[in-house]
Amino acid sequence: MTEICESLIDDFLTGSLNRSDLEEGLASIFQVSTSTGTQAQYYLHQLYKDNKVNDDQFTQLSEIVSKISINTTLSSHKASTDISYFNEDKTLHLTDLSEAKEESTNSADQTVIIRTDTAMPVTDYDIEKSIDISEVTDIEAEIKQAKRTTPVKPAKPAKPAKPAVQNKTKHADLGPGVTLKNRFVLLERLGQGGMGVVFKAKDLLKVEAQDKDPYVAIKVLTAAFKKYSGSFIALQREASKAQRLAHPNIATVYDFDRDGDTVFMTMEYLQGKPLNRLIKELPQKPLKREQSLFIIEQLCHGLAYAHEKKLIHSDFKPGNCFMLSDGAVKLLDFGIARASTAAGEEKEQTMFDPAKLSAVTPAYATPEMFAGMSPDPRDDIYGLACVAYQLLAGGKHPYNKVAAPKIKELGIKPKPIKGLNRRQQKTLVKALTVNREERIPTVEKFLEGIQSRKSYTKQLLLGALFLFVIGLGAGYQPLLQLQEEQNLYTKIEKIKAGDKALLIETIWSLDKLSAGHQRILSVGLRREIITYYQDRIKTVFRPREGLYDYPSAINLLQQAKQHYPDSVALSTIEDQVKEQKDRLMSSLISLYTKYVKNKKLVKSNSGEDLTTVLPLLKKVDPKHYLLKDQKIATMYLVEAEKHLIEKNFDLAAEYIQTGLKFYPDYSRLQSLNKQFNARSVR
Repeated sequence: MTEICESLIDDFLTGSLNRSDLEEGLASIFQVSTSTGTQAQYYLHQLYKDNKVNDDQFTQLSEIVSKISINTTLSSHKASTDISYFNEDKTLHLTDLSEAKEESTNSADQTVIIRTDTAMPVTDYDIEKSIDISEVTDIEAEIKQAKRTTPVKPAKPAKPAKPAVQNKTKHADLGPGVTLKNRFVLLERLGQGGMGVVFKAKDLLKVEAQDKDPYVAIKVLTAAFKKYSGSFIALQREASKAQRLAHPNIATVYDFDRDGDTVFMTMEYLQGKPLNRLIKELPQKPLKREQSLFIIEQLCHGLAYAHEKKLIHSDFKPGNCFMLSDGAVKLLDFGIARASTAAGEEKEQTMFDPAKLSAVTPAYATPEMFAGMSPDPRDDIYGLACVAYQLLAGGKHPYNKVAAPKIKELGIKPKPIKGLNRRQQKTLVKALTVNREERIPTVEKFLEGIQSRKSYTKQLLLGALFLFVIGLGAGYQPLLQLQEEQNLYTKIEKIKAGDKALLIETIWSLDKLSAGHQRILSVGLRREIITYYQDRIKTVFRPREGLYDYPSAINLLQQAKQHYPDSVALSTIEDQVKEQKDRLMSSLISLYTKYVKNKKLVKSNSGEDLTTVLPLLKKVDPKHYLLKDQKIATMYLVEAEKHLIEKNFDLAAEYIQTGLKFYPDYSRLQSLNKQFNARSVR
C-alpha cells in the first residue's frame, strides 16, 4: 500500500496525474488501511527535507493527505446526527484515531492530535518566536534543562530532533504520596489534560513559611505524550505562554521544572468545577440566561486578551474552562496554543512547532483545524460559540458533537435557542459557521452580538452564579475589591507595555500592599520584576567591567527572593554571582600573596602592588580576614621605620599613610604617624 501511495504522489508531482485522480486514489488506499495516511505524510516530509518539493507543493499535498485521512476515518462512524462521535476530554493523535474509535465510539470532546512530524510552511499565522533559555538574561522560561533552539529557514520544516537522553526513572509510580524536587507532595489526581496529568499538591516551602494556602496544581507530562517529539519543549512552551498572560480570566502558571525523568509545571490550585462538568449538569440544574451570559462574557474577556497577545488557544472547549467557587471563570491549557502574526510582520520558525501536533477536539474544532491549516482567531471563536451555545441551550451541542468535516455533508444546522433575541441568534449562527471566511472575525464582535441589551451588573451576576451554581455559601466580592483588582491588572498591562517608571514604583510599594494584591502583582509581573533585579545586580557587580560591589548584589538578590523564593532563575543568578565572586577572590588572594612576598606595599608605576588589591578586596568582602591582618600592618610599620632611619622621609611618609589607609585602627602606625608629624613641624 505504501509503495502505491508514494507512486500516486510522484505521478502527481510529475504532472501525469491530476488532483481529482490523486484524491480518488489516496481515498481508496486509506479506506483499506488508515495507517497509510501517516506513511504518506512521512513520505511528504522526506521529499520536503530532500528539497524534492517546494513550499507550495508541500502545503498542497499535506492538506490533501490530511483531509482524506480525516474524512476516511470519520466515514467509518455511523452517519447519524443523533450519535456523538466522541464524548471524552482526552488527548489522542489523529493517526491513532482508528484505534481510539474501537475503544469508544463516543469521543467528540477528545483532543485529537494530528501528528505528521512535519512543520507547515510559514504563513500569516506562524509559530511563536524561539525562547533562548540557555542564558540567565532570559528569565521567561526559568528552566535549565532545555537546549537552546535555533531559528531555521522560514519555509523549511524542522528536522526530527535526536531523542533526548532520558534521566533514570525516578518516579516509576507517580501518584499521591510522591514528592517532586523534595518540595511538592502530590495529594490527589485532579484530571488529565491534553499533555499531562494534573495533581493537587502541597508546597512544602509554603508550609515552612506558614502560608495559609500551601496548595498548588502540578501538571506532569504523561508517558504517552513523551513519545511525541518536542513533548518536553511543548510543556515548557505552555508554561511560558501562560506566564505571559496576566489576566483574571486566565489561570496563573508559576514555574516549569523537572525531577529525574518527570517533567512538570506548577500552577495555581483552582477550587470549583470545569465547564464540561457544569454543562453535563445543566439538564438537571439549568442556569438562568443572565448567568450563562456572564460566564460567556468572562470567557470572551480571557480569549480576547490572549488574541491581543497574538496567541490562539487552538483547543477551546468546556474542559479547558474552569469556574471557581466564587463564580469567576478562567481559561486553562495553552499547551497547543499557536502564536499568530499579522500579514507583513516578521515571522520566525523554531525547531519546535506546536503545529506538528495539530491537536484538535472534534466537537469544537473547525474544518481548517482538521486539515492542519494555519491557525486563525476564528478557530477559537468557533469553539467559543459551541461552548456558549451549550451554556444557553441547557447543555445541548449545536451540532450534536458531530465533527466539523461531516457537518456540511450531513446538512446539520444549529437549532434556534428559545429566549434569545434575533441579534443573539444571528451572532451564534455566524460564529458557528463551518466556513472560516463567513465566521465572526473577532471575539469582541461575538461578545457584542451575544450580550443581552438588558443591564446586569457583574457583581449581582457574580453573586447569583456563586449561590446558584456552586452553592458553597457566601463568597461574593464587594465592588470596591473587584475595582481595586482590576486596577492592578491595568497596572500590569502598562508595565508589560514598557512603563519602566511604573515598574520601579510598583516594586518599591509592593511590601505596603495587602497579601492578596501582592500576589496578583508578583505573579503577573514575575518576569518583569526578576528581570529588574537582575539588571540592578549587573550595575553593581560585574567584575569583567570593573564592578565589584558583591554585598549590594547579594542584598538585591535577597530582596528578589523575598517575592520569589522558588525561582529557578534567581537561584541560577545567585549561583553565577557567587561563582564570579569566588573566582575573583581567588585571583585577588593570589595577587595579595605575591605582592606581600615581594613587599610591593605602596603604589608603583606598573600598578602591580598591594594598593590595587586591597581596595578591591574591601569592595567584594568588607569583612574579609586579610583586611584585619596585623602582620601586613606591621610590615608597613617596619618599612616606614627603616626609611626613617635611612632618612628617606618621603618614602617613609608614603608607607605610613598607605598603611593607615588600609589599617586605620593599628595603634603602632598611629603612634609613628604622630611622631613623624611632630618631627616635620620642628
